[in-house]
Amino acid sequence: MRVAVGGTFDILHAGHEALLKKAIEIGGSLLVGLTSDGMARRTRKKVSSYAVRKRNLEAYLRHRHAKGFEIVRIDDELGPAVSEELDALVVSAEKRSMAVRINEERATNGFPPLDLYPVAMVLAEDCLPISSTRIRAKEVDRNGNMVKPIVINVGTNNSLKVRAVAAVASKLYSKVKVRGVSAESGVPPEPLEQDVVLGAINRARRALGAGDFGVGIEAGLFWNQSMRDHLDVQYCAVVDKAGRLTVGHGPGFAYPPAIVSLVKKGMTVGQAMERITGIKGMGSKEGAVGYLSGGRLDREDITRMAVYTAFIPRIRRDLYQ
Repeated sequence: MRVAVGGTFDILHAGHEALLKKAIEIGGSLLVGLTSDGMARRTRKKVSSYAVRKRNLEAYLRHRHAKGFEIVRIDDELGPAVSEELDALVVSAEKRSMAVRINEERATNGFPPLDLYPVAMVLAEDCLPISSTRIRAKEVDRNGNMVKPIVINVGTNNSLKVRAVAAVASKLYSKVKVRGVSAESGVPPEPLEQDVVLGAINRARRALGAGDFGVGIEAGLFWNQSMRDHLDVQYCAVVDKAGRLTVGHGPGFAYPPAIVSLVKKGMTVGQAMERITGIKGMGSKEGAVGYLSGGRLDREDITRMAVYTAFIPRIRRDLYQ
């Protein structure tokens, strides 16, 4: 078995290591195509010299006990894989189309197709790929940890929701800045059913701006057919600079029939709770759930739960790509 893998390999990082580990794991001898200085500089302003990159690559492969590896200089995207006696090709997932082109060229040259092994991009904490360019810019380190603080914009002027996001973010990231920004939901003041989800998504997208993540939070009533009743459910949406969206929600609970009746007539939950209880401004305090649970839960508790669930795919990002 002879396996090929290629790249610039400038500042070896976790993404490079994932490619090389996969190639070593397949077994057999390894052919590594390393881009020339001329080719590397076509796509980046700064890059280590070919000699330095080759030396670092050799050291890494020896450290990983790679068997019979050979490093060759390449000056074009397809490299020697189009005409070498090879069995398999390891590529990053974003380069799969290039791997297909290599097999097409091999067929033209009378060589059998290579078995293709796409490897998912390794994402940094901000859910964007780790790259040597980003490392040089001091955005991330080699393992994808952020050098600069993560910036999270929350699409609300409600300080309770901002506090809930900040509490979750402080558990997920060592460096983080959370701020509330004005962002319209684009749905009615008391959204129902799918409008709840849409409102959270709209707020997240409109809040993102120059931040790393935009977060939107929206609560509303959902009809539960099994229970034949409405449940109040709070949704959280998170969007990143690549446009990837993740959504989660917190626990659901039932409102008293009188509250549901008033909401159906056009009131918001806050207005209905105020009429029934006589308590003003409940939404910015313990919330309806705090009152209904006798203080055992409050609105910030369930908001944090919704935020955590929306961030789950970003915590185990290697499993959700």
